[in-house]
Amino acid sequence: MQLSIRWKLIISIVLPMLIISSIVMSLTFDRLYSNAKQRLHGEATDMARHYAARLDAEFKTATQVARSTANFLNIHPDIAEEELYEILRQNVVQSPLIYGAAIAFEPYQFDKELKLFSPYVYRELSGNTKSKEIETKLLSLDIGIDSYDYSNGEWDWFSRPRELDKAIWTEPYFDEGAGNILMDTYSVPFYRDGKFRGIVTIDIPLDALQQNAGIEQLQKQPFVIVSPSGKFIAHPDSEMIMKGNIRQRADEIMDSAYSRVVDNILAGENGVAVIKGGIIANVVEQGPVWVFFAPIKSTGWSFATGVAESKMTEHVRSQLFLGAVSLCILIFLVICSILFVSNNLTDPIRKLAAAVKRIGEGELDCKATNINSTDEIGQLANGFNDMVCRLNHHVEALSKEMAARQLVENELSVAREIQASLLPRTFPPFPDHEEFDLYARNEAARHVAGDFYDFFFVNETTLMIVMADVSGKGIPAAMIMAVTRTIIRNLANTGKSPAEILEETNRLLIESRTQPMFVTIFLGCYDTNSGTLNYANAGHHPAYIINKEGAINSIGEATGTIVGMLDDAVYENDSVVLEPENYMVLYTDGIPEARSPGGEFYGDNAFTDLLSNYAGKQTKEICDHVINEITEYQAGELSDDITLMVLLRNN
Repeated sequence: MQLSIRWKLIISIVLPMLIISSIVMSLTFDRLYSNAKQRLHGEATDMARHYAARLDAEFKTATQVARSTANFLNIHPDIAEEELYEILRQNVVQSPLIYGAAIAFEPYQFDKELKLFSPYVYRELSGNTKSKEIETKLLSLDIGIDSYDYSNGEWDWFSRPRELDKAIWTEPYFDEGAGNILMDTYSVPFYRDGKFRGIVTIDIPLDALQQNAGIEQLQKQPFVIVSPSGKFIAHPDSEMIMKGNIRQRADEIMDSAYSRVVDNILAGENGVAVIKGGIIANVVEQGPVWVFFAPIKSTGWSFATGVAESKMTEHVRSQLFLGAVSLCILIFLVICSILFVSNNLTDPIRKLAAAVKRIGEGELDCKATNINSTDEIGQLANGFNDMVCRLNHHVEALSKEMAARQLVENELSVAREIQASLLPRTFPPFPDHEEFDLYARNEAARHVAGDFYDFFFVNETTLMIVMADVSGKGIPAAMIMAVTRTIIRNLANTGKSPAEILEETNRLLIESRTQPMFVTIFLGCYDTNSGTLNYANAGHHPAYIINKEGAINSIGEATGTIVGMLDDAVYENDSVVLEPENYMVLYTDGIPEARSPGGEFYGDNAFTDLLSNYAGKQTKEICDHVINEITEYQAGELSDDITLMVLLRNN
């Protein structure tokens, strides 16, 4: 029976590991672990309760300072400013846990002419702020004058105790403008004749909480203190203080046991739990972690720390000597198995990898050789060699196709440049003629288009206007377009009427063409003084007249058949007067017949609605908006050429 690589690995590595590890671990670890767990559970509970009580005592001492000051101010409301600063100095030095203290008065409560008054005394720390030996210098300032408006509702240390009418601990925050450190604040309201008068505060610096609280025993044991909302008030990683949240961490891990532990911690409970790995106070383990926690009752906070189970059971390691010996044997067997199997498997794989690398470097005729295996790797090598042969044939064919396509693309690009040079591209085209404004745009569906427009003066006051659409697209249509443009320009200088010019153009195109190609043409002679437009229409779309209020009228119905269709085609002239401040819009069928990706036509109604919205705008703005609208409607894929011309008779 021929085995696959998968089964070879399973039999060679997993099976010996399972057999040996099962024997060793079943004989030793289960019994020792259960005994250690029972004994350590009680020790961990006592440890959590002990450190929580130590912290609670320190916080009670600090909060009593603020409460005593508030009671004093309730009894002695008319105390002088300097006395307030002296009280605050005494408050700060009473406990190393206190960083700063403030008495923040409600607006106009200390002085009827002074809105804000809040004396603040705090420590200036020199040296390492996390060292127990700190040289202290007291500084003072008035928060209401020097820092910020604490009464505007944005600062919880003032607004929340005022609203709740009781003393509170705030969430951790950075006191920018006053203490300028990361801190937590205990706030106590004080009153005068039963009316709220202000807040007494003490500030606890969070980055040095462990040292200043007098629990140096935990310096080698990372722990956290969290607020009721889950924010870290103390954390081994100073970057996590205030910014991190134990609840958010639980949501990220998505482990039910971890989430239950976090729920118990935030509920202020006391206890011990074992989780299958996770992070509590920077304890990162793949195996079980012991988490013990207890509430700090005076603040509403909770203390928690975690210890890897492997550390909790270090004292039983001597009893695991037999297991260690067995594990060493297991490791030795695994290594031998891996070496034996990998020697047979990796050599052909390396050869395949080298061949693939050479293919990637451009050596497309490279093959995998000297691979005699008959398993999946041998089959892979044969398939790889077959793929290389097919790849070479495909690349060769693709190179020829790309070269031919590039040649055509280059020729089309040159043709488009030549064609574009035949269309008027300078705007405004006649800056000396202020009696009218004219703008036009052409967008080709392919590299070269069959639509074209033209305008030129045949005398000082007569402007010849041309809008045409050649049947078909691409180079043949562009050639007919160039010929038609040249014929019209030559005939326009002979003084013929629009109808006569179209008749002569029709005759010349039919005589010179080699295959049927047709052109719709709207040809007009516009008198720039009177606004009169004499025109002939060879099967082209009518023009639109737009007045300044946005009303639209259609003019210029066909006065003859399409140019190039009948030898004896006859055309008639017609005329219309373009009133001042009115527009004339000429276009090709690429606009109303534009199709959405779903196959729906844009239509004449949508086009006229669009034009009426831009009455009163500049001719360039109208052209740009229409072209952009039609392009977006077709999702950027033009199915036909788009050409638009807008003429405005100025007032």
